[in-house]
Amino acid sequence: MTPSRFETGRPMLLAGLRRWYAFSEGPTQIPLDWKAFVTRLPLPRQVGGRTYGATCQADMEGQRFEYMCAAEVETFDGLPDDLGRMTVPEAHYAVFVHAAPIWTIRDTITAGFAWLASNGEWKDAGTPNFERYGPGFDAKTGMGDTELWFPVTRP
Repeated sequence: MTPSRFETGRPMLLAGLRRWYAFSEGPTQIPLDWKAFVTRLPLPRQVGGRTYGATCQADMEGQRFEYMCAAEVETFDGLPDDLGRMTVPEAHYAVFVHAAPIWTIRDTITAGFAWLASNGEWKDAGTPNFERYGPGFDAKTGMGDTELWFPVTRP
């Protein structure tokens, strides 16, 4: 799989549920957190209708990662204390379209990381990568308007 396009993403402030997951529990726990998160939308001072699944950091030795079910906000001011916050810097991204049911997103994530490791032209930029769910995403069917954004830079 190769990226569908490259795009420069603007800086964003993301707010949402931010938690650590064992690699083995992510596929079962993250959907539960999404169900809880969408009941809180829209967030105070939310920007647009997109939501984001951002990978904040990974602990490969501990076999766990930090993930955030999020929405973009104008400011962190006025957010409930229990919501996590993340500043995403401007970055250049390799964008992959996920055109299958959401429960298979791990396949596209794995393919994106495999491309990143083997493409020879781009490397990981070290900033958060994220899933971007647009207005065409249907949570009931798990289909539509889903992209994976991997931050890249040239070596």
